[in-house]
Amino acid sequence: MQVMRWAGMAVIALALVAPATLNAQEAAAAQPIPEDLMIDGFLAAHPDLGERKAGIARDEAADFAGALRHYQRAAWYGDKPSQARLGEMYWNGQGVARDRVQGYLWMALASERGFREFAILRQLYWQQLDADERGRAGARDQDMLARYGDAAAKSRLSKVMRRELHRASGSMLGHSAASPVYITRYEGSRPIGVNAEQLYAPQYWDPEQYWQLRDSVWEQLFEAHVEVGDLKPVPGQQAPAPEADDAP
Repeated sequence: MQVMRWAGMAVIALALVAPATLNAQEAAAAQPIPEDLMIDGFLAAHPDLGERKAGIARDEAADFAGALRHYQRAAWYGDKPSQARLGEMYWNGQGVARDRVQGYLWMALASERGFREFAILRQLYWQQLDADERGRAGARDQDMLARYGDAAAKSRLSKVMRRELHRASGSMLGHSAASPVYITRYEGSRPIGVNAEQLYAPQYWDPEQYWQLRDSVWEQLFEAHVEVGDLKPVPGQQAPAPEADDAP
């Protein structure tokens, strides 16, 4: 049997803020949402991002139980990186009792859109499950998909985005005044102006455009910057054929 080590919490953080090692062009392409737009109101309207961001903060503080709660909320709204991190946490018993079946099910959900690294991890998890665990996973996978899969989660997120956009006073969609309108946010006691036209740009509020933006950035990060550790054999177990793919 073979196992793979992945970058975990550090990897899912890439989809929020580009790493410092990237050049300016790569950093601009790697950030789905500019950091200065992530004000409280924006994150409340995009709980997939807001909850993942909170989960990353808890992860960095080694508060794994707290991180798990935030990732579960992000997963409810279809955030695939959070679903993958939940898979890793259940698989390894971080912040929760170890449950390899639940770890596999979360990783299977994370690979729903075909992200390559999540699909590889799903397969490797599956190969390590015993017959009983595979049976239990098979009995629960449709329920997990019905609750957390894209068909349900995207609808939930769309409703939140539309509701919060409607609540926003003086929406700036289509604003074309000569002088830009700014919304003030604060870092501590320091006021910072946020360009409202950028904040309410359609790619951040139209659900289809938003999902395309999120997925394109994540795919790019996987293709160019995510490194997964070497495959290592577990002593006493035979490695499966590389081409085998028996996951459901």
